[in-house]
Amino acid sequence: MDRRIIALIPLVATMLSGVLLPQGISAKKKKVTMPKVELSGAAKDSADFMKNLKDAKVCKGMFNTYFDKKNKLWIELPDSVLDCTYLLVNRVNSLSTTKDYVAGQMACNPMLIRFTRDDNNVYLHLIQTASEVPADDPIKVSFDRNFVDPVLKAFKIANKNKDGVFIDVTSFFGGNEKVISPIKEANPLAKLLGGKEGIKGTFYADGSSIVSVKSFPENVEIKSRLAYTTSSATQPYTVVMSRSIVRLPDEPMAMRIHDNRVGYFSELKNKYSSSTDGAKPYEVITRHRLEPRDEDREAYFAGKLVEPKKKIVFYVDSAFPEKWRGAVKEGIEYWNTAFEAAGFKNAIEARDYPADDPDFDPDDIRYSCVRYCVTPTANAMGPSYTDPRTGEILGADVIWYHNILELVHNWRFTQTAAVDPRVRTKVFADSVMYESLTYVAAHEIGHCLGLMHNMGASHSFTLDNLRDPEFTQKHGTTPSIMDYARNNFVAQPGDFERGVRLTPPPVGVYDIHAINWGYRLIPGAKTMEDEKPTLEKWIREKDGDKMYEFGAQQFLGLVDPTDQTEDLGNDHLKAGDMSISNLKIIMDNFEDWAGDKGEHYESLSDMYKAVVSQYLRHVGHVYPYIGGVEFKEIRQGMNDGDARNFIPKARQREAMKWLLNQARTCDWLTPPSLMAKWEEPYEWKEKMQRNIVACLLISTNLQRIKEGGRLDPVNNYKLRDYMDDAIHSIFEATYKGKALDATERNLQASAIGVMVNYSGLKPKEQKASSSKSLSIVDEFAMTLAEITVPQLPCGLAHLESAADPDEARSFLRILLNQTALPVTEMQPMMTARLKEIMNLYKTKRASAPDADTRDFYDYQILAIGKILKND
Repeated sequence: MDRRIIALIPLVATMLSGVLLPQGISAKKKKVTMPKVELSGAAKDSADFMKNLKDAKVCKGMFNTYFDKKNKLWIELPDSVLDCTYLLVNRVNSLSTTKDYVAGQMACNPMLIRFTRDDNNVYLHLIQTASEVPADDPIKVSFDRNFVDPVLKAFKIANKNKDGVFIDVTSFFGGNEKVISPIKEANPLAKLLGGKEGIKGTFYADGSSIVSVKSFPENVEIKSRLAYTTSSATQPYTVVMSRSIVRLPDEPMAMRIHDNRVGYFSELKNKYSSSTDGAKPYEVITRHRLEPRDEDREAYFAGKLVEPKKKIVFYVDSAFPEKWRGAVKEGIEYWNTAFEAAGFKNAIEARDYPADDPDFDPDDIRYSCVRYCVTPTANAMGPSYTDPRTGEILGADVIWYHNILELVHNWRFTQTAAVDPRVRTKVFADSVMYESLTYVAAHEIGHCLGLMHNMGASHSFTLDNLRDPEFTQKHGTTPSIMDYARNNFVAQPGDFERGVRLTPPPVGVYDIHAINWGYRLIPGAKTMEDEKPTLEKWIREKDGDKMYEFGAQQFLGLVDPTDQTEDLGNDHLKAGDMSISNLKIIMDNFEDWAGDKGEHYESLSDMYKAVVSQYLRHVGHVYPYIGGVEFKEIRQGMNDGDARNFIPKARQREAMKWLLNQARTCDWLTPPSLMAKWEEPYEWKEKMQRNIVACLLISTNLQRIKEGGRLDPVNNYKLRDYMDDAIHSIFEATYKGKALDATERNLQASAIGVMVNYSGLKPKEQKASSSKSLSIVDEFAMTLAEITVPQLPCGLAHLESAADPDEARSFLRILLNQTALPVTEMQPMMTARLKEIMNLYKTKRASAPDADTRDFYDYQILAIGKILKND
């Protein structure tokens, strides 16, 4: 070492010590105590803050997190993460009751967020993506002033360092934060769509806290236990929530324009531009980011199959019984056939939950899972989580409820037991159940890929198709697994032995077409507008082939008979007759096939209700022929025909006769020998009869009949002609002088009730009663709502947002508040019909065949006369 440096060491030590030594005394002979450095101001505060965190559990990742022993959570936000885009997803991890949710289900809509800060606070903003303007448009200055991202939450800065700041997020994630609460807010429209009244709870802070936190390079996962007291002191409610904050790609996925002719979920946008006259709304489809690897792009665009840069992987819950695990995996990987049509091989893969990966967590949004939920619910659904900027599906889960087994058992039994001996048993063979479960899995995965229900698909098949072994082996019961087409109830005894397939297809030809349309990359296209000619071409190539058409689901009304749930074939009347013939065979053998010797008869009640439900579905499939309209998606200048095509008079007359025949001939489904076995009988027949009458006379149906007759008076019903046929058909027994049994009296009394209601002559009640029975028309409207709310599986996974137009993600026909026949036409028409019926009864009273019929006439003459006196 340089001697000069050695000589300087004592001097430097003295200077650093801050002590002036007496001259002539060597520093080596006196021990010097170094005083502590006293920090002050911000430096001291920062040191104290970090000292308080020394025992906290630290997770380093996208944000460094500090979780201390008091369950307090601090997040370190470096300046580099500010103004980036994140998705906040809130899902249920576990809970004490499954009334509102099940484990794995999303508790509220994902939120697009970003962070900003000033000297005092960090601000959590909700990012608005529904409205946009081109960056170079002169109106952008005004747009930016009118579409500011609102502040959702402000966090006081607890500490600063040279890289960023620390904030305490304990109360946000572990407290009673309304915007991410699992307590459902009342939503009348969501309830109309089938949602139930949510649990009402009061937040209990002492029982709530953050449970754990993990931080990864692209996401942070936080678990919180939230406790609530309910109105019942013995029924507290606890939910463990999983909160995911995931950073979204800096380079968003390319968007693809939505088209109602292909059924994809979508994100709504509203574009403002000075180059157009007014704002322009549009939608983009939701889909996974599926791209070829860079080295394979040339081969891909040359038409060769290539593997994607990133596969779509679904992890199958380890809770699945081993005998069903293969069915679930097979249903997932069915979709590889469709992706091959889009140019990708091995695009989707099923894997078991990894047993040796410490980073795997099904609540981590990076993993898409099929979750097994042990609940009494007979259901399954497939929600997904998307980037609202582009529609990119970031993660998806299939929620698989335990009792889906009961549901598919009942479907299979009621729909095929007459033709398939394998299902005439209380417990199916594993091979039979396996077939049904692959269908459920494939259907729900279709939702996770972005596809909506295609309720019109099955209408493209004829009844002959459904009894053709070669056709059904190729296509199953429908061209789309996304239809609610079930098992082959059209097949007749002997068809199974001939080779007729009884189940839906793995993936149908429409599904393959839809995946190609949504996922295939288009060479040379740089924008959505560039893609439109090719996308239009792909649709036009299938023109005229109904197997490739999309039929939007109807809600809160049935208008279009071609887009229905649970139906098969293009002739609902004949299909109903064929299935009813099978149901009669089932009823003849009901106790032998569905019973369990030695068990209580109540256990047989559920299966009987399943048979009745199957029958009522067939009746419901014929309702929309009355005043029905076939909808068609058309485009300007394309000679596509009309958007609405009214059901012709001849077909409506057939449907009217078919419905009334069912009302009069359904006693086979209530055999006295079986009905006497239950202590409380299942009442359904009288309600069905009233519903049929309401369907024939309801005001909205009459309005469409009037409109159809005005547009085409030759082929369509005129309203007066329709009413003549309807009244004569309902009151047929009286016109013919026949005795009125209980069914005929119910039909006629129901019709009179509808006419009285619509005449406007009924006196208003003095005081409303909460126990007042529903009118026949209201009862029918509720029945339609029950029919048109999605039947299982799927629940409301994709419909909850339909209650909010700004969050719509589906092309649905919500038929609430349909146009009714004006009262200026309805009231005189119904009053005239009441007079007609009263005169008919007066004419027929004297010659009534029996006392019951005469008494009925006497009562109705008196009641109608009383009503008419109010005129």
